[in-house]
Amino acid sequence: MIIATHNLMEGLQLGALCEHHRRLRDEVGLHLLCVQENRRTADGLHVDRIEAALGEDYDHIGEDPEAGVSVVFDSRRVDVVEWEMFALPAVDSMSWIERAVILDGRPAQTRALLATVETGDGAFTLVNFHLDTVGGTRHRARQTRAIAALLDDRGLGGRVVVCGDTNAFALRGQPAALGEILAPFEQMGARDPGTEPTHFFARQNEPKLAHRAVVMLGRLGLDLPMRYDVVCTNLDTTGRGHITTPESDHDLVWVAIA
Repeated sequence: MIIATHNLMEGLQLGALCEHHRRLRDEVGLHLLCVQENRRTADGLHVDRIEAALGEDYDHIGEDPEAGVSVVFDSRRVDVVEWEMFALPAVDSMSWIERAVILDGRPAQTRALLATVETGDGAFTLVNFHLDTVGGTRHRARQTRAIAALLDDRGLGGRVVVCGDTNAFALRGQPAALGEILAPFEQMGARDPGTEPTHFFARQNEPKLAHRAVVMLGRLGLDLPMRYDVVCTNLDTTGRGHITTPESDHDLVWVAIA
């Protein structure tokens, strides 16, 4: 079973991203695709278009364009028994720069998606998150602790896949910052051992002020590629993969579950 995560960069080049999704489906397989920045346009939700591109056997959960986290799944292989959205801790306070430039219209309340997925070989819990851009490493670690605490409280940590965009930006020691953010999942045995960068400032093509600024710096050779996107799991895995998707500032990463 192939589980992937992909930040769509607001779906600005969604048609091209769907080509990558189809290629993964055809060459490796694709049974669960967790997406972030699923928005609504005149053509409908981005996941509607992804679902149509992958074929009639695919369905999706998560239709809140503010939360932006959704899952497209192959209904022949998996059954989503139940699912819900839940709020993550919000930043206690933001500077005017964070509100006006970094947040730039994004909701201050972040929500994640939790689903119970049934397969022919048993069930597991899937969580899709998009951690806050604002607040720094400590705040994002607080959000992952909240996810881990919810899983623990409900007894769902034994068979789990937790994936998404960590937004683990750090000017120095980024691997250590990412490790701090992922530590709550590591404690339940859910790991992502990858080290390749998945986020590239120079590829950000969003019209927001902060994005335009970092794109200019990236094109001047000051890009800071970092690993933001992860698939953490304590299930047995048979492989992992990484697909470069220049049409988004985030690459796609996937894991094969035994």
